Amino acid sequence: MGEKKSTELFNYFIFFGMLISVLIVSILKIKANPGETTIQIVAAVGAMFGVTSTILAAQGKILNFVIGGLGAVIETYLLWRNGTTSMFLLYLFYFIPMDVVGFISWRRKGTTTHNEVKAQRMNGRKWFYVALGYVAAVCVAFGVSYLSAKSDIGSAVPAKMITDALATGATIIAIVMMTFAFVEQWYIWTLVNLSNMALWAVAIITASREGADSGYAVVMFIKYFFYLLNGLNAIRIWMRLSRREEDLQI
Repeated sequence: MGEKKSTELFNYFIFFGMLISVLIVSILKIKANPGETTIQIVAAVGAMFGVTSTILAAQGKILNFVIGGLGAVIETYLLWRNGTTSMFLLYLFYFIPMDVVGFISWRRKGTTTHNEVKAQRMNGRKWFYVALGYVAAVCVAFGVSYLSAKSDIGSAVPAKMITDALATGATIIAIVMMTFAFVEQWYIWTLVNLSNMALWAVAIITASREGADSGYAVVMFIKYFFYLLNGLNAIRIWMRLSRREEDLQI
């Protein structure tokens, strides 16, 4: 089997695996609460936009910013509706604008709908800037979460707030690295996906112990599992893209 065919089959597995998972959870939630039918359908559509954009990003396709932007708009609405202030602001003022910035940046690199992005590699100086940016992003994410929930948490800082800030900071940095088409972004995305899988696994266990509905946590865990698989495959693809650019520059 050729590389192109195997990549296509893998993409189908990611897409339809996520689609089936989202449909099952959505149907169960709609049956449990028919009054939430519309919002559950919107959430399912947003999830599929998200997984589609990650598949396109793994292939180095510029359309990932278009599809991802639509998914970010839906997610922003859901966060606003749920009253999740810090994440709502992050999506509204960072994730959505960065999809626009990323699209423009890749276009300037000569990327079109017919060819992949020109991937590049990090050096020591750039990694230093990434480390500084990560520390700053974590501090800002933690500060926003803490200030928005200060009246509810008292003097003790929940461990979840710290882990959320760490994952959010990594996500912010990974998006910047994607904008500039660095191969190493996929190492960061791997850490992000593993962190989110751990967070949602804890949520599932906690909900089960308390007898609460864990349907949303399950679909989020499944989503990040497929994101993880896609990201690991993206490392291989982007390494090939970067080698091709290096060969062209020789």
